Amino acid sequence: MPSHRFTVGQMVRLVTTKGLSPAAAVTYTIEAPMPAYQNSPQYRLWNAELHQGRVALERDLEAVGSL
Repeated sequence: MPSHRFTVGQMVRLVTTKGLSPAAAVTYTIEAPMPAYQNSPQYRLWNAELHQGRVALERDLEAVGSL
């Protein structure tokens, strides 16, 4: 089983917003790791500004502020 790359509290950005509402947030905070789906770890995410949560696959995320 793949290991999780991101940690709770870390800021991430959705790599693609295809299919999302224009009002959907782009950046989120990792709330919790979840079991893998289709061989990719998943995370529960939260955007406090928009009071918006979602679940995303690790392959669809990138760290905010990473070099």
